[in-house]
Amino acid sequence: MNRRPESVVSVLPRTLRRAGMTVNDVHKRLKEMVIVYRIKPGERVNEGELAEELDVSRTPLREALHRLVAENMLTLVPNRGFYGRQLERQEVFDLYELRGAIELASVNLALQRAPHDDVVLARDAWLDVMQHTAAMSTYQLLEADEQFHLSIAQLSGNQEIVKSLQAVNARIHYFRWSDLEGKSKAMEDEHLALLDALLRRDAPLCRDVISGHVAHRMEDIVQFIQHSVVRLYAGHL
Repeated sequence: MNRRPESVVSVLPRTLRRAGMTVNDVHKRLKEMVIVYRIKPGERVNEGELAEELDVSRTPLREALHRLVAENMLTLVPNRGFYGRQLERQEVFDLYELRGAIELASVNLALQRAPHDDVVLARDAWLDVMQHTAAMSTYQLLEADEQFHLSIAQLSGNQEIVKSLQAVNARIHYFRWSDLEGKSKAMEDEHLALLDALLRRDAPLCRDVISGHVAHRMEDIVQFIQHSVVRLYAGHL
């Protein structure tokens, strides 16, 4: 009886199997884990387990971990290792406030620069999303909301604004579950109102809509954190 051939991957030396995963790839995978709190706040990163799970050597893994420290997404404790970063309520509040400033800058520039046809396309895309929101999970709504705001940032024509918004979104992603729950209809209407105002180049209305849409009080932030921590340790991702 002929022996079943082994897979190509299984017969390659481990160093070659790992060669396909670049530091950028490892960084992206780890960042996704941090964003959805696969690595919990205060939890020590087990480098051995991560290297095994991602099938990479320690060198690219550690370089990717150091990048996440530089991005304020992990903490490095000397002689102890890497840890999931704890976010204090003031820091989360500051991040929400920064997000609001970035969103307002996006809208102000989009009012000046965005081609009419591009705004029409953005509006059509959002109308298409609205056809499906009733069947979306909170996670899917969050993804749709983040993509909407990134599309407004793209309309600003400033790629640094786009990158800054992506960075802030990554750091508050998990807390925004609580932010969006039960608010699907309000979110849909506010997004559409913003695009309609942008089409008319109605600057005061654009600014009013975006300011009201992203503004939060400290009390809201505390509630988001408490709700998110309960969800996190209950395993509800």
